[in-house]
Amino acid sequence: MTEQNRTEQNRTEQNRTEQNRTGYPSIDKPWLNFFSDKQINLPLPEVGLYEFLWQSNKDYLDNCALNYFGKRITYRKLFSMIDETARAFSAIGVNEKDIVPIVTVSTVQSIICFYALNKIGAVADYINVLSEEDELKRLFEEADSNVIVTLDLFANKVINAANKIGKKTVITFGVELDMPILLKLGYKAKMRGKLHKIDATENIIPWKEFIKKSKEENEREYRKNPNEMCLLAHTGGTTGVPKAVMLNDKAVNAVVAQYIDVSGIERGEVFLNLMIPFVLYGIVTNVHLPLCLGLESVVIPKFDAKEWKNYFKKYKPNHILAVPSYIIPFLNDKNLEKMDISYFKSAGVGGDGMTAELEVELNSFFKAHNSNAVVLKGFGMTEVCATAIVGFAYSNRIGSVGIPFPKVNMMIYDREKESELTYKEIGEICIQSPSQMLGYLNNKKATEDLIWTHSDGSKWIHTGDLGYIDEDGFLFIVGRMKRMILTTKGGIAYKVFPNMAEEILESHTSVVQSCIVGANDGDDQVLRAHIMVSKEDISKNVEIEKELRKICEGKLPSYSRPTFYCFSDSLPLTAAGKVDYRELEKRDVN
Repeated sequence: MTEQNRTEQNRTEQNRTEQNRTGYPSIDKPWLNFFSDKQINLPLPEVGLYEFLWQSNKDYLDNCALNYFGKRITYRKLFSMIDETARAFSAIGVNEKDIVPIVTVSTVQSIICFYALNKIGAVADYINVLSEEDELKRLFEEADSNVIVTLDLFANKVINAANKIGKKTVITFGVELDMPILLKLGYKAKMRGKLHKIDATENIIPWKEFIKKSKEENEREYRKNPNEMCLLAHTGGTTGVPKAVMLNDKAVNAVVAQYIDVSGIERGEVFLNLMIPFVLYGIVTNVHLPLCLGLESVVIPKFDAKEWKNYFKKYKPNHILAVPSYIIPFLNDKNLEKMDISYFKSAGVGGDGMTAELEVELNSFFKAHNSNAVVLKGFGMTEVCATAIVGFAYSNRIGSVGIPFPKVNMMIYDREKESELTYKEIGEICIQSPSQMLGYLNNKKATEDLIWTHSDGSKWIHTGDLGYIDEDGFLFIVGRMKRMILTTKGGIAYKVFPNMAEEILESHTSVVQSCIVGANDGDDQVLRAHIMVSKEDISKNVEIEKELRKICEGKLPSYSRPTFYCFSDSLPLTAAGKVDYRELEKRDVN
């Protein structure tokens, strides 16, 4: 049996005894044993993002929604700001289905625009602030945008890019807008002379002037169609040409509603929002999720690992959802050695891999600092609204990235045999989810390459990641089909999935992180390992290299062992907080 009869199974069938299982995870769905019938049968929201936020908080309007540098904004005030901004967008001609690019880090305005645009049926398009003028021009043209919002730090290149494609309206704002008054004055003094003066014109509108336009527009009665696009998200381009992913309200809300129902997080707790909005993981799980949970969301415009002591001391966060590279510094931060973080309840990580050894080490750190938190991993991709598989306190396994949400199905697939694999067999991870994208903007071919129709007629997203599912339904990642290095030895080529070797390197106690890239050694293509160690251990790199070579000799075939080693106390990161292996590849070429 491979692809036949993959119809939805009822709850009794899903709770089969071990001996009656089919052996195929997508049919057995053993992960459902971790959920109640109520959670499995949860109706998903059929409303827009703004309306879901309102429904979630309308009875708690005086609770704190946002904490911005210590200034606390209630849900009542947040909705007032959103409504005002929605009227202002309408007043300058933003209509239903219009795409509005937003170039900013995390601020109060980045959150307000997200919901204000949704309220009037427009589409938010968060763009990487590191994009150069030509890339911005391409993205503005692709979205056919007439209105653009930007933080003043990036205004010059945004305005220049907009001018290259015609007359566009650019709304600018400063990071200090909603700071407490003393901090605002200090920030303005610090930035005096560092920002290029932006003169207001007919088409360049400062935020305060933009908001005044809300008085020209009456409140509109509008109900967002949740099946229409609400968000345009950009892939990182690490596996090819970057693509724009079209997502609708139902997809985004599906992730959030399922997480709310199974997380056990309580209203009013404090969430530390560390992620940038132009990474989908940031806008879905660090903006929409905590606010729909009714949490107090602490907005951090620019994360700094050196500030962890201050984050804990000032905000006393209960929860974070970040990338591993954001929390790894806990382990070497001497400022945290004696800190009591008993209030800290969960540390969710995703977006990049984490070794089992590092996971255990972080869990030990939390315990030593009086916290019951454990590392909770997750897995997803932009094309399924960032998250589909998640670990919770009651469903967590060391080394695993968790189990699917109740409404999500997964399988491990053999591309050569075109069939599903059984438990603990390694193959490509495939997902079915209510959070699936509408498709790639203006790229039907790429959409069809990602979403396959199997022989039984069912449609699956092929992630390009390699893994296996254990008998309880936990997913384990073992490699990435999309990031493969071709090594050669003696004229023979070998395919190497570098993360397998990286995990072995990171089992060494002195290695914080590693990244393997391709390198040339005469006529052969070999591997170069970039190793991040603590500053205290950087002087021991010769000794560490000998130990790493010995470990690799015992665990890896010769063609997948690193030939060269480079040591440093940091590795370059992408805007999403992942190790930037492309930057390391460039360094090796240069």
